[in-house]
Order: sequence, then C-alpha cells, then structure tokens
Amino acid sequence: MRKTCIFIAGLLMLPVFLSGCPKRAPQPEIDAAETAMAGIEDTKDCAPEAYQAAKTMMDKAKALLKEERYDEAKTALLAAKRLAEKARAECDKKRKEEEERKKKLAAAKPEPTPAAKTVENKKGPADLVTVYFGFNDSNLSDETRRTLAANAEYLRIHSSLRVQVEGHCDERGSTEYNLALGERRAMTTKKYLVKLGIDPGRIEIISYGEERPANPASNEDAWAQNRRAEFLKLK
Repeated sequence: MRKTCIFIAGLLMLPVFLSGCPKRAPQPEIDAAETAMAGIEDTKDCAPEAYQAAKTMMDKAKALLKEERYDEAKTALLAAKRLAEKARAECDKKRKEEEERKKKLAAAKPEPTPAAKTVENKKGPADLVTVYFGFNDSNLSDETRRTLAANAEYLRIHSSLRVQVEGHCDERGSTEYNLALGERRAMTTKKYLVKLGIDPGRIEIISYGEERPANPASNEDAWAQNRRAEFLKLK
C-alpha cells in the first residue's frame, strides 16, 4: 500500500517537474534563417515581393523569440528561410534570362528598331529619337550616347524648342521602384544633353514607370522596347 501511494505521488509531481524545464530557443532554425537572410538586400530590386515578405517574416520571428514564444518563432523562422530562398531563386532566374537574351542579341546582331534609327539630312537630324536602356539600368550605352548626340544637334538647330524627357520601364518590379527607375533614366538623359551644351532650362523630365508601355506584350522583345526615354516637344 505504501509503495502504491509513493507511485501515485510521483505521478502527481511529474507535471510540476516537467513544467519547470526551461524552454530553449530553436537555435538550428535561427542559424538557418540568418544564413538564408544574409545578403538579402541584393534581391530588393529583382524580387521585391519575396524580399519584403522575407524581411517581414524575419522581423516577426525575432519578436516572437524575444517574447520566448519559441514554437511560433520556429514556424516564422522556417517561413523566412523559404521566402529568402525564393527571392534569390527569382533573381537568379531573371539574371540568367537577361544573360541569355544578351547572348542571343549579340549573336543575331539585329537591326535597330525604326524608332531607334537616326535619320539625317543636310540640315541635321530629322527628329528627336527615343533611347533605350538595359534591364534594371539607367546608364547610357555607347549607342545611346550617339543617339543623344544627334538629338543635341537637333535641339541646337531648333533653338527655341523645349522638350520633356519621359522615363519608362518594363512591367517587372514594383510600381514605386519603376517610377524611381524611370526618373533616373530621364534624369541621366537630361544630364547628358546638358553636358553636350543644351540649356537645362529647355528640358523637363517626368517618369511614367511601367504605366505607358510601347509594347504591351510580356516577353523579352517587348521589355526591351519599354525600357526607354522618349522626347515630347513642348510649346
């Protein structure tokens, strides 16, 4: 009878002992998530949605860890890791696609589109010409500089003309990011024209981001046509 009582008392005390065991932070999940999040800033432009989701989930995991809600934190850490890996995968895919596109263009050596050709006569260029940019880029290529040199000549000949440089982007990326990228493209174009001697007071800039595509299709050729700076003549 005494042994039975001791056994029952032991069972009653077991939850007390178990409840006294301290919970431990899920260190393997913490390490894995932190490794996946390292360098996540590199995906901000090429995978903005997955990047932001990963950052948000990691912040949530840190808050749960601080509150010692370890089971919930573990779930959040695993989600942050997966989202960070997704962002990197999206960026890698886009970079690979862009590299392949450049290789194909270099191999095919296509003729420039009609809008990109500079028509000249004895009085100078026939009109202002649209210029184009690389993926996620606002820098001027050698071809773009040659086109802008012809545009500067046109503006010198038509000395009373004022223009608006409109920056455009393809459909990839967030609305906010594309508006900023379009503005950088327009500003880079203006600065180069000013460098060539055009009065900055004759040039206004505006960004339309992805809102006014030259080609509404969703493929590499259309995206290349949409990454541009166009010229609108002002009265």
